[in-house]
Amino acid sequence: MPKNAANHKDTKQTLALGVFFLTVSNVLTKLCGMFLKVPLTNALGDTGMAYFNLAYAVYKWFYMISTAGLPVAAAVLTARFAGEGDTRCENLRRVRNVTLGAFCAVGIFGSLCMFFGAPLFASLQQVENAAASISAIAPALFCICIASALRGWYQGLGSLLPASIAQVAEACTKMVCGLCFGTYAISRGYPIYTVAAYAIFGLTAGCLLGMLVMLIALPVVHKKHRIPLTSKQDRASGTNAVSCSHLLHQLLRIAIPVTLSASVLSLCDMLDSMIVIRRLCGAGMAEDEALRLYGNYTALAVPMFNLPPILIYPVTTALIPVITAAFENKKDPDKRSRLVTTSISATAYIALPCAAGMSVMAEPLLRLLYRDDLAATGAPMLKILSIATFFLSMLAMTNAILQAADHARYPVYSICAGAVVKLISSWVLCGRPELGILGTPLSTVLCYTTMALCNLYFVVRATGISLPLFRALWKPALCSVLCAFTASAAFGLLYGRISEAIATLGAVAIGGITYLAAMIAVRGFSRDLVAFFKK
Repeated sequence: MPKNAANHKDTKQTLALGVFFLTVSNVLTKLCGMFLKVPLTNALGDTGMAYFNLAYAVYKWFYMISTAGLPVAAAVLTARFAGEGDTRCENLRRVRNVTLGAFCAVGIFGSLCMFFGAPLFASLQQVENAAASISAIAPALFCICIASALRGWYQGLGSLLPASIAQVAEACTKMVCGLCFGTYAISRGYPIYTVAAYAIFGLTAGCLLGMLVMLIALPVVHKKHRIPLTSKQDRASGTNAVSCSHLLHQLLRIAIPVTLSASVLSLCDMLDSMIVIRRLCGAGMAEDEALRLYGNYTALAVPMFNLPPILIYPVTTALIPVITAAFENKKDPDKRSRLVTTSISATAYIALPCAAGMSVMAEPLLRLLYRDDLAATGAPMLKILSIATFFLSMLAMTNAILQAADHARYPVYSICAGAVVKLISSWVLCGRPELGILGTPLSTVLCYTTMALCNLYFVVRATGISLPLFRALWKPALCSVLCAFTASAAFGLLYGRISEAIATLGAVAIGGITYLAAMIAVRGFSRDLVAFFKK
C-alpha cells in the first residue's frame, strides 16, 4: 500500500475512534449530570434548584464569552498548519501558546468578575440569596478556560481522546463532589440557598480535575504527533513561521463571531431567567411560587431537552477539520456538497425521533427519575420544549458547517434574530395568566426555530450548495410520528399491568424498533447516509 494511502487510512481510523470516544464521553457526562441533579432535585426541591440554576445561568454566560470561539478558532488554524513542511511544528506550537495565553487572561478576568460581582448579578435576577452560589462557581471559569484552549488545539490535530477522558473525569468529579458537598450542607442544617452553593461548588472541583487531565495529556499529544514541546528541542523549526501577532489576529477573526453568537444566546438565557420570574410575579403569582416553577423548569425539563443533542455534538466536533479541508480543496466541489447535505440529513435522522418520542412520553420519563409531584409539574413544559430538540440539533450542525467553511459571522445573525424572538415572546407569553410558566418553553421553541431556519438559509447562500430539505426530512418525519404513536400506545397497554418503570422503558424500546423498521420499509437509509454513519 502506498505511504500516503496508509497515512490517510490511519487518519480516518484515528478520527473514527476519537468520535466514538467523544460520543461515549458525552453520554457518560450527561448521565453523571443526571445522577447529580436527580437526587439533588429530589432533596432540594424546586426552590433549591432554582438557586442552583440561577447561578449556573450567570456562569454559562461567562463561560460562553470565554470559551465559545477560541477552541473553534484554534482547531481550524491547527488543522490548516498540521500538513505543512518545515514550519509545521513551530506554527503548531505558536497556535498552542497564543491560545493558552489568551485563555489564561480571559479566565482570570472572568472569574474575578463573577466572584466580586455575584451580589450585583443576584440583585438583577431579583433573588438576593443566589449570590453565594454564583461566588462558589466563579473559580470554575478559569479552569475551564485552560482546558478549552487545549481541547481546541487537540481537536485540530485530530486527537479527541484526551478531551474525552477529561470530560468523563470532570463529570464524575462534579457528580461525586456535588452530592457530597450538598449532603454535608443538608446534614448541617444550612439554609436551602447555602446548600445550593455547596452543591454547585462540586462543579468547580470537577473543572479543576478536567484542566489537570488536559495538561497531563499535553506531552503525550506532542509525542504522538512528533511535535517537540519547545523550539529549542526542534532543530527543524522554520524561520518563516507565522508570527504570534498574525496568529492572534487570525484567532480573533474566527473566534469573535463564534463568541458573539454563543454569548448572545447565553446572555439571552440569563436575561430570560430575570424576565420569567418578574413577569410571573407581575401576572399575580407569588414570588415563592414563581421561583418554584422556574426551578422545576430548569431542573427537569431543560436537562431532558438537552439529552438528544449529545449524539450530534461529537459529530460536529469531528466534522470541523474535515469540512475545513473539504472547502480548502477547490478541485472537488461535489465532495463538500455531499458532505454538507449528508451531515444535515444525519442530524434529522437522529433528532426527529428523539423530539417526537420525548414529547409524547414526557411524564412517564420524568416519573422514572423524579418524585411524582415534581414530574407532574414538569411534564407539560417538557412536552412543549421537546419540539425544540430538532431545531437545536440542526442549529449545532449548521453552526459547525458555517464555521468550518470560514463563514462564522452568519451564525451571529441567526442567533441575534433568535435572541430577539426569545426575549419578546418570553416577555409577552409569560405575562399572560392563562399560560404562565408555559410561556418559557413556547418562547424557546420559537427561538430555536428562528435560528435553525436562518442558519439553513445562510448555508445555502454562503456555500452555494442546494439542500433538498423536503426530500431529506419527510421520511424521518413520517417514521418519527409512527415511533411516537407506537411508544404512546405501548405505554398505555403496559401501564397498570407491569411496573411503571418497566412499562416506560419497554414503550421507549418499542418506539425505537418501530422507527428503525419504518425507515427500512420506506428505504430511508440512503447510500450516502449509511456510508456517513459507517465512517
